Order: sequence, then C-alpha cells, then structure tokens
Amino acid sequence: MRRWRLPILLLLGTALAGALGCRSIRAPTVGTLLIGVRADAPPLCFRAKGQWQGVEVELGRALAARLNLQPVFKAYPAEDLTDALLNGKVDVIMAGLPITPEKRLLMDFASPYLVSGQAAIVRTPDLPHANTLIKIRSARIRIGVLADSPGAEYAARYFTRATRQPFPDAAAAVDALRAGQVDLVVHDAPAAWWLTLRHAPHLALAPVLFDRVELAWAFRRSSVGLRESANQALAAWQQDGTLAAILRRWVPFSS
Repeated sequence: MRRWRLPILLLLGTALAGALGCRSIRAPTVGTLLIGVRADAPPLCFRAKGQWQGVEVELGRALAARLNLQPVFKAYPAEDLTDALLNGKVDVIMAGLPITPEKRLLMDFASPYLVSGQAAIVRTPDLPHANTLIKIRSARIRIGVLADSPGAEYAARYFTRATRQPFPDAAAAVDALRAGQVDLVVHDAPAAWWLTLRHAPHLALAPVLFDRVELAWAFRRSSVGLRESANQALAAWQQDGTLAAILRRWVPFSS
C-alpha cells in the first residue's frame, strides 16, 4: 500500500506572551505539575498497560522535568477540561486543544506546537477517488462522523452532496467503513492517522487536510510564569529537534 504523507506542519513556537501582572488562582502544588488530559485520545494521550502514553504525555513529562516538578496526569472528558483548569483542579491543559476565539475568551495559550485539522479515512482501493478536496466535496458519498464533533460540523458545512451518518466513537465509524456501510470517515487528523495504521492495509488516509487548526496548551490567564516557562521550553525543543522527534514518534508519516 502506498502511504501518503499526512500534511501536518510543525510551527515555530518562539513567541512569548507578555506578563499580565496578576497572581495565579493557585501555584502548582509544591513539587507537582497537574496536567489535564483526555483519557482515550491516541496518539495524543491514552493509557496502555496501565501507563500514560502519547504526544502530550511525553511533552508533559519533559515540561515537568524542565521545571523540576513531578507530572500528575488528571483525565477528564473533553467537555470538562476547561472547568477543571479554571477551577484550579489542573495547572495546564495538554489535550490537543485547538485555539479558537471562544476559548481565548476564557484562557491563555502557549505557542502552538502543531497544525492539525480534520482528515478523511477511506478504504485503500478508494484512494484515487479521494486524493483531492474537490473530489471529496463533489462526490455523492456516505460520510461517517463522530456525533457532535468538529468533523461533523465540517462535513455538514462543506460536503453538501454527501449524506452523513453519526457514530458514537471512532471505532464504530471505522468498523462501518470497513463493512462498506459508509464510504469515508472524517476525524481529527492525528487520530485518523493512528487508526489507519492499525487497520492497514485495508484503510488509508486521504492526502487532504480539512479545517486547519493550531493545537496548543491552555493556562489560566493568571498563570503567567508557567505559560512563559512553557513557551521557553517549546522554543528550546524546536531548536534542538526534541519537539519534532516526539511528534514523529507518535504521528508517523512517510512519503
């Protein structure tokens, strides 16, 4: 099977935000960095054999080590992460969070470390019919989406000739794709790539990235020092190749 290169771009995160001159609701608990994550969001964060793994886990451990703190990962449903941060239950959200105007009203972000978006999973023989955005948007196909997800919103807005079928989770959507019940699944790009690797050679990723978004870590607006430390860490890791190495370990791609 020919592999397509996933068009996810690394961003240079050297810009540091200015100090706001206000105190944090709480400083990190002495000796610990409380990191809010999603429990099952591979390859960004997930548990395997009782251990936390993934992009955000490696980055979280590296950030905590740089700050001489012990990382403590606290898992929440995606919809509860913002409240956990604002109520002081965690010090930072590291969960593949997209930067949006709505979220900027509530919290501050470190420099983005990854450009992602929505991607299309297809059956491998169908790749020639799904290798451009025009082909996908103009086709009368059945699209599988996760209910109430960014992928569902994107498909509803732009794939006007397609019929959409919601699924409760990515596993159900992929099973339906393999069974021929849908023709394509729209899902977050890193997770979509992860799924295709686990269903190779039957499934593949179309070489198109939809709905470009920047992913970054979120902090309370009062956590100025912690956010600046995160930006300094990202700048150093981009310069020495650490960030690229971690991302390629968990979001593999080849030409």
